[in-house]
Amino acid sequence: MKKKILKIVLGSSTGLIVLSLVILIPVLMVLDFFGANITDNYVENNMDYADRYKEAVNMALKNNKGYVPLTRILYFYLEDEEQSFYQIYVDNLDKDSNKMLPISEVCELPKYKNFDGCKDYEDSDQIDEEQNKPFSPPIDFKKITVTSFFMEERIVFGKSDVHGGWDLATGNKTPVKAVCDGKVTKVSFPYNENVTNTSGGGGNQIYLECEVDEDVTYKVIYAHLYPDTAKVKEGQMVKAGDELAGVGTTGYSTGPHLHYQVELNGNKVDGMSLIDFSDDTSTFTPNNGLPTYNPNPSLELPYKR
Repeated sequence: MKKKILKIVLGSSTGLIVLSLVILIPVLMVLDFFGANITDNYVENNMDYADRYKEAVNMALKNNKGYVPLTRILYFYLEDEEQSFYQIYVDNLDKDSNKMLPISEVCELPKYKNFDGCKDYEDSDQIDEEQNKPFSPPIDFKKITVTSFFMEERIVFGKSDVHGGWDLATGNKTPVKAVCDGKVTKVSFPYNENVTNTSGGGGNQIYLECEVDEDVTYKVIYAHLYPDTAKVKEGQMVKAGDELAGVGTTGYSTGPHLHYQVELNGNKVDGMSLIDFSDDTSTFTPNNGLPTYNPNPSLELPYKR
C-alpha cells in the first residue's frame, strides 16, 4: 500500500509539489528560528515575547546583571520553549565582566551544545566576539523598571510603532546622568509643567555627543525630562556620571520615565548594548583598550516616545 501511494505521489506534478513543500517548510522554519529573521537588532513580531523579555531584563538589572538582547534569548528559546527567558539570559552572561558571551562560548555549555542553532551558529547573526562597552549607566538601574525596549513593536495611545530607544520608568526628578565624557549639544526645555502632550514628541530633552574614537561619535538623547531640572547648558563638557537633569513625563509620554536613545551616523542603535555593567563603574574609562563595537545600525525609524 505504501509503495502504491508513493508511486502515485511521485508520478504526478501535484504530488511532487506537495512532497517538496513537506520537506521545504520545516527547513524554512529552522532558518527563520536560527538566523533569517533574528538579527543583532530586531525580531519580527516581538510583541509575542515582549512581556516575558521585559520581565527577564528587569529581574537581571535588579540583580546587578548585564544586558542580553531579545535576539539572543530567542535563539535558544525557540528550539526548546520549556526554558525560562531569565535562565537563558543568565546563561549568556560572563559572570566576571557582566558582558554578553560570544555565541560560540554559550554553545559550549552542555545544555546547548546539541541544539541545531549551535551546530550552525557561524551562519547566524549572533555576536561571536567580546564587545566594547564605552558607556556608563544613564540612570540608577536599581530604581527603574524597563517598560519598553529597543525595537519593541508596541501600541501607545492607540497607535502602533517600533520603539527606537529604551523607556526606563521611575519617579519624577530621579537623576539622569551622562553616559560618557562628552559635549552637551542641545538643551531644549519648552515645557514648564510636567504634563503629557501627545503631539509633543520627546518633550524636554538633552542631547549629548559621545566621541568614542576619531571615527565613532554617538548621539545620546534623553527625553521627557522634568521642567526646570537641567543642570547643563549647550556646549558644556561633562564627565561620565555627571547629573544632567531629572526624569519627567513631558511630551509624548504615558508616565514618568527616561527615554534613552542612541544614534550613530543618523541611525538608531541599541543604547543598552553599549553600557558597562561591571560592578565597579567608578573605574569606567571609554574604549577600555578594546576595538570599537558597532551594534549594526541598520534601521532608520520614526522617533516616538
